[in-house]
Amino acid sequence: MKILHLLPYLPTPVNSGGAIRMYHILKHLFEKYDVTVAGFREFGDAELFQSTFPGLQESMHFISRGKVRHRRLLQLYSLFTSHSYWYNWARSDKLEADLNRMLARDSYDIVLAEFASMGHFRLETDAIQILDAHNVEYDNFRRMSRLEWSGIRKKFYLREYRKSYREEVAAFNRHDAIFTTSVRDGNLIKKDAPAVPQFVIPNGVDMSYFHPDGSDAEPYSMIFTGTMNYVPNYDGMIYFLDRIFPLIKETIPVAKITIVGSNPPPVLTGYESDSVIITGFVDDVRPFVNRAGIYVVPINMGSGTRLKVVEALSMKKPIVSTSIGCEGIDTVDNEHLLIRDKPRAFAEAVIQLMKDRKLGNRLVRSGYELVKQKYDWNVIGHSIDKAFNRLMANREAILDRKNPDGAHLILKKGKNGILH
Repeated sequence: MKILHLLPYLPTPVNSGGAIRMYHILKHLFEKYDVTVAGFREFGDAELFQSTFPGLQESMHFISRGKVRHRRLLQLYSLFTSHSYWYNWARSDKLEADLNRMLARDSYDIVLAEFASMGHFRLETDAIQILDAHNVEYDNFRRMSRLEWSGIRKKFYLREYRKSYREEVAAFNRHDAIFTTSVRDGNLIKKDAPAVPQFVIPNGVDMSYFHPDGSDAEPYSMIFTGTMNYVPNYDGMIYFLDRIFPLIKETIPVAKITIVGSNPPPVLTGYESDSVIITGFVDDVRPFVNRAGIYVVPINMGSGTRLKVVEALSMKKPIVSTSIGCEGIDTVDNEHLLIRDKPRAFAEAVIQLMKDRKLGNRLVRSGYELVKQKYDWNVIGHSIDKAFNRLMANREAILDRKNPDGAHLILKKGKNGILH
């Protein structure tokens, strides 16, 4: 099976949620299929990418978008255009033309686009086109627009919600299938793209990498990890430090939290103290997670699913999360973790875990088993294979849906000699 994999950026180093998902999906494709990768090269380490996937050196096509525009300027520019920030970020007539030349030159069975931003290209092909929807971006912007912000930021998120809704729905319906990270995201998409087949390909974890090292955790310690200039992450930590952490400190004055992740904004670093440690970027989050007693996920916005939750479960850490923080993952309150949405209830759950080791041990045992059964990347790879096989078996019906007049766009000769 020949696959064209479209990436908005190079997933090396593997240090953010999007990069982690793309890396492991590409790793699976690289090991099992004839894969070509294409996309933008500005972000990520090209040398590391080539050394990680040496067999792809002759099957890569990455272009530069020219001068990389400053994020804030592009966001401001988006306020005055009909398109969203993410659409403008990935828009490229050159890449679209290059992709269509590649598709005309070689016979591909599947085109897999990562993120809706890479699903806007109009491709002239009879290959099965799949959109891997890491998030439902418009749902994320809708949630963000409902929070208390400054006037210009609230206006930006509201406009982004309206524009990204229109663009994402068009992208969903342009594809022949959609990969979602959760049933919840799938149900949202189904409202506007009911005819497009869906497959749940969850976010996962490399359990051979994220595992406990056997060391004892520091008493009364908590941790949060994530890319810290990502709004849902730093908003969640400010919420925690303002509304939850003081309640914990009332009962356990020596409690402390370590916040690990790149690019913490000044609005967050202003909270640093003896009991609030903000590391910035680290090469390896595992030693920090291993030293912590409790993993907290006080997230109040976002879409998709949080990789940090399955990573913490894989490392056998007891977790306290909001409902949104563990949304889309098949966790059950008081079975795999504790779910609390109110500040006082969240604080009391953290205190309970700090005092009740038996409860924490019970949660991590069942949480670890859940990850092993459903969220290990090896298990998820099998789900990808099943989705591909099912779509290829229904290829003719998909082509008929794509071309209802009965005239297929392009006749290509596959490896088996069959015209399709």
